[in-house]
Amino acid sequence: MSGSQKNKQLHLRKLFTDWCQEDVIKMQALPAHGSSREYFRIEGKTAKAIGAYNEDRSENRAFLSFARHFIKIGLPVPEIYAEDLDKHVYLEQDLGDETLFSYLSRLREVEGFSDKIIAVYQKIVRLLPEFQVKGAKDLDYRVCYPRHSFDRQSMMWDLNYFKYYFLKLAKIPFDEQKLEDDFEKFTDFLLSAERDYFL
Repeated sequence: MSGSQKNKQLHLRKLFTDWCQEDVIKMQALPAHGSSREYFRIEGKTAKAIGAYNEDRSENRAFLSFARHFIKIGLPVPEIYAEDLDKHVYLEQDLGDETLFSYLSRLREVEGFSDKIIAVYQKIVRLLPEFQVKGAKDLDYRVCYPRHSFDRQSMMWDLNYFKYYFLKLAKIPFDEQKLEDDFEKFTDFLLSAERDYFL
């Protein structure tokens, strides 16, 4: 283990012990999920939490601010237990290993595209607007990361992410100029719509 990795874990161990007054019995690194954040499952005698390490203070501030706001208004997000932004660490509620994607994939293998899966999608579709509309009320947009608004530049970042991390990696052929033209038209269309919602 490198010195840097050891420091991350020491900071998380201290935060965990300060939070629950228990020694760390087990600490397991969790697989990365497409970001530079590092996650660890931390367990004491009775307490457990997910520890996060991320050197981007602005991103941490946004995440923690949004999580607390959503919890306050009753939206279902993991609780925030403790934080030390100077050390780039925070603790949040451990909801287990199952993700929505893994759950739906497992169900689909057994049941196909069943009524049960459709019911899950319907629940999600009903819940997402709660975050966008109810969650937007009194939200501190000043902490948004990396930009305060989903503007033209943000849209182009997302569209190019799709191009470089899906189309090109999957080796799907496309006409570069036509795709860029479509990106411009799509962005113009999105910018013409009302955008006072949480995204």
